[in-house]
This record gives sequence, structure tokens and C-alpha cells, in this order.
Amino acid sequence: MSMLETAALRLSLWQRELYHAATVLGNQLKDTDEPGFTPNILWWGAAYSDLLSLCADSIRGKLIIADSDPRRLRTSTALVDNASGIRLAALADLSRDAKAIELLLQGAVMRDIDAYLALEEKLRSSAERSPAVADGWADHLFMDFTLNRVDVDHESKLMSEAFRTLSATGSIICTLLVGDEPVSARHSVKSAPVGAALQIPSESAVIAAFQQAGFHGITFHWSTAANIIDRIGDVDVRMCSIQAYKGKQGPCWELGQAVMYRGPWLEVQDDDGHVYRRGERVAVCAKTFGLMMRAPYQGAFLGLRSVNEPPLARAVTFGCNTSTLRDPKVTKGLAPFDGGQAEASCSAENGCC
Repeated sequence: MSMLETAALRLSLWQRELYHAATVLGNQLKDTDEPGFTPNILWWGAAYSDLLSLCADSIRGKLIIADSDPRRLRTSTALVDNASGIRLAALADLSRDAKAIELLLQGAVMRDIDAYLALEEKLRSSAERSPAVADGWADHLFMDFTLNRVDVDHESKLMSEAFRTLSATGSIICTLLVGDEPVSARHSVKSAPVGAALQIPSESAVIAAFQQAGFHGITFHWSTAANIIDRIGDVDVRMCSIQAYKGKQGPCWELGQAVMYRGPWLEVQDDDGHVYRRGERVAVCAKTFGLMMRAPYQGAFLGLRSVNEPPLARAVTFGCNTSTLRDPKVTKGLAPFDGGQAEASCSAENGCC
């Protein structure tokens, strides 16, 4: 049991669940702490909860904290050394910097509708040219109950902004409150920080939102007890963290590669619909092979490369729409594949599979 989990036993139900969420975030920061790599970290939601203060000592790298609430932003930037804050014009939009808008407003003279429309166009163009958080800036994105604080109508915008600002292989952890059934309106949740009533998405709805935004490897993290924070009518409300990854988009190239699912399940299916049966050599493209070799799939699959693997620049397109098995002879260089190099072959000397 970690020090955080030991301390959590003496706290309120809300705080115990929050300590578990802090453990999940801390593990993510520790697992990706590579020598010589300084990650860009985006904390979206400022100091809504005590989550940032619990994780402050684990944060290494460049930290940007974003929120639309100036008071929360001042509080949160004081918690972490060298953290910078961005005040957003709207919580769900990471492109609109309130300071940039204020500068444009200072020089604006609006006497008619044409002047107003011209200013509106300037604001839109400014957000596109120089968004508050740049495209692909964040290696890690942490959402501090942000999804609960926006209206349902803005949820799609929030998810697309999360996807936009993550790097090509970035990860997100979203800590939030979810219901086991749909909740029709905003509610004040027992023990939650003082503030506006919260939107409570259902467990299935929030997963669907991550899928629709283009994320993969989506994982629920619950505390051992998965305690009920509040009950709204018949709906049980719990705190959880959802972890997801970016990186499954892009072209598919044939390099003669395969992956084998180790088990224990009979078969599993990824977010692109590929099915992997235990112990079978499934042919995959270079992109999918790379995904399966890193978090969150790392260790679940054996990677099998062909000795005739061509340079990526000379590879042909791989047909990812159909699942096929890879002949072991392709891996050993004893059978050809589209785009493969003919000169290599498998032998006892080169030790290939």
C-alpha cells in the first residue's frame, strides 16, 4: 500500500477517492519519466479539487494550467514552481486566450454591426493562428473534473480540444464523477467543492465520448471500493479516472509484422476493430505494431518482425480493414510479402523467430 493510500484511510469518503485518483496520476508521471525527456504537461481545470496539490511533488517538466476561473487559476499556479497559467475565455475551449481577447477589445471601437462582425472575425482568426494551447503541445493532459463542469452541449468541443492539444503519442487522464445511469440535469454533489452544480455523465456515455474523439486504449480506474459519493434519485454517483491515448490515426504500411496476444482471454478487440485470438500470429501494419508495443498494451502482445522488413519509405499500403494471420514463414524470411526485401532469410545464425 502506498503512502497516499495509507493516509487516505483517515480521510472522508471524497478525500479517499481523491487520493486514489492522485495515485493513478502519480503512476502515470512515474511510468513515463524517461532520462533526458522533459514532458509538457497540461493541467485542465486548475485547482477545482485538491488533486493538483496532492500531485504537485510528482510533476516534472513544463506545466501549463488552464481554466476560465481567474481565482482558481491564481491558486493553482502558486502550488507548483514555475507553473504558468492560461485564463480561458470558455472552459471547454483551449484555443481562446482571455488575455489575447482583452488586447483586441482595448483597440476596438464598435459603433455598428459591421464593427462587431469585424471584431468577431479578428477573435476567430486570432484563436486559429495562435491558440492558447498549441496543437500537439501536451505529452500529458490531466483533466481535473473538467468534464463535470461543462454543459452537455460543450462536451464534444471539450473532447476535440483535448485531442487537438495532445502530442501524436500523448496520454490523457480525466478524473471525474460518473453515474451508473443517465442524469438529466446538473446537480450539486455531496462533498464536492463549492461551486456551480455539476453535469454527471453516465459511465457508458463518457466512454463513448472518448471513442468518438479518436482516443484508444481507454481504461477505467476505480478505487478498490468504488465508493458511492452521492445518490441522485436512483443514480449512484462515483469518482473515477479515465486514461486514454492518442496515436491510432495515420497511414497503414506493410512491413511483414505480426503480433501474438499472450492471454489470458480467448480473444480481445482493439479500438479499430482488429481481433486478436490468444496464441495466433495476427498480421498488422507498422502503426498498429508500434501501438501494441507501448502503453497501455505493452506486455500483452509478443511482437514478431520479418527479417525481410523493408525501409518504411519503400513499404506498400497494408489493408487494415481485414484481419489475417501472418504465416510464420514470412517472419522467418522463407515466404514473400508485398514490399518485402527478397535478399534476407532466416537461419540458425541470425536467430530470428
